[in-house]
Amino acid sequence: MSNTSNNIKVSVRVRPLLPREIPSNNESPESLIYMAPIEQQKVILKNPRGKTKDDDKTYYFDECIWSFNKKDINYTDNLKYYNKTGPQLLSHFFEGYNVCLLAYGQTSSGKTFTMMGDKQQPGIIPLLIKDVLKQMEVSINQKINCELKFSYIEIYNEQVNDLLNKDKSAKKCKVREHPTTGPYVENVKEQSIESYDQFLKLLNLGNSQRSTAATSMNDKSSRSHAIITLTLKQTKFENCSAGDLDETSSIGEASEEMISNIKLVDLAGSERLQKTKVYGQQDRIKEGTLINKSLAVLGRCINLLSGNPSSVVPYRESVLTYLLKENLAGNSKTCMICCVSPIDYDESHQTLIYANEVKKIKTLAKANKTKLSNVPINWQQLQQNDQTVIDSLRTEIETLTNKLNQMETSTQISNPISNMIEYLEKESSKVKFENKYLKQLMNKKNSHIKELNNHIDFISNEYQLLFNDYKALQQAKIRTAKQGLLKECDAHTKTMELELAEFELIDTAT
Repeated sequence: MSNTSNNIKVSVRVRPLLPREIPSNNESPESLIYMAPIEQQKVILKNPRGKTKDDDKTYYFDECIWSFNKKDINYTDNLKYYNKTGPQLLSHFFEGYNVCLLAYGQTSSGKTFTMMGDKQQPGIIPLLIKDVLKQMEVSINQKINCELKFSYIEIYNEQVNDLLNKDKSAKKCKVREHPTTGPYVENVKEQSIESYDQFLKLLNLGNSQRSTAATSMNDKSSRSHAIITLTLKQTKFENCSAGDLDETSSIGEASEEMISNIKLVDLAGSERLQKTKVYGQQDRIKEGTLINKSLAVLGRCINLLSGNPSSVVPYRESVLTYLLKENLAGNSKTCMICCVSPIDYDESHQTLIYANEVKKIKTLAKANKTKLSNVPINWQQLQQNDQTVIDSLRTEIETLTNKLNQMETSTQISNPISNMIEYLEKESSKVKFENKYLKQLMNKKNSHIKELNNHIDFISNEYQLLFNDYKALQQAKIRTAKQGLLKECDAHTKTMELELAEFELIDTAT
């Protein structure tokens, strides 16, 4: 496994003005955020209360995305932004790394639009899924079987809700911690994704169940942190022996396995009561308080990680930071998009300070590759049992229980039944992928056959046209020859008539 230490990548994006921010005289106010077209890593925050340029704040980030005015040269919409960021996320994902993309900013700063988009401008999430599915199809040619799973949760009032589960009486989703892979959510439904339409249905289902509410700053303000997790399992097949005669039609045996995941996090926006104006609405006030608390804990974790990584970081003080523990300082390649408002100085200043701290954090990412070996099965031992299944279970319960207890304490003792189940599961997965691989080969051959048939049809049509032209030419020649013969006959007939007339005159004279 290759380990890679790298800083969290930070992008800053400024949104356009909202309709409610445009004055009645239609004179657009100047943006307090300035991004030069040439210096694409530089952000200047202009202080509206400052008197000189020295009062302005200057920051440097990995990427600065200008989406304020469509008429500007450096204007970037969702698709252009994805074309800059998406390929790198996709590459890391298929290379076996865990990946995380977070969208941070105040409420109504454009986080959800950047991540989700709309029908006219799809966001990063749908664009990324579309490319993931395309790459999965390409991987079949390379004898790599890809299985993609999708889960969608929200953290609402410090409780985790499964947005793909319509059953409100389902088991509660609790955050647990695995000793190797870190924190995870228990009882979350994972859906297999095989087509883009299937993904859109699941995404729309999750979005429809997400907690939102209207405030004075946003008509549809997100009242929860949303986390989409894509889990990709790649199994590489190789031919065991170099002497295989037909390597193209045989996928061989599974030789390597990679399991990676990507978390796409749309954080709820930080907010102030005097701006959201939800006075007297106890539910909204509670939501905002818990949102700000979780973001405050996230800020404390970031400050400690950027300043003193060896210190104790309070991940467990918030469900959000607990779930993002590995992505903030563990096995992950992480990117944060910080969305800022062009006219709100205080909130934008706070967001930029936040982003400036995030870029100092280092993570240690490793490719999650596992070399596979064939599972040994003791077939002789399985065949020695001549009793019926029921009798066998009755008589060997105690033996199997002892073996199970021994397996829990020692990994060297192999259970033939569990080995058989594992073997059959792998063979089943292999057969499914082999069918997929052979189907793609058959489609290629069918396309070649179709192309050859088109060539044959073209040649047949050309031959028929040439034959018709030849036949018409021959008929024209015959008609011309016939007309020539008829003219010649007429000429000879006239000559003979003249000669006969002369002969008759001579005969009469004598």
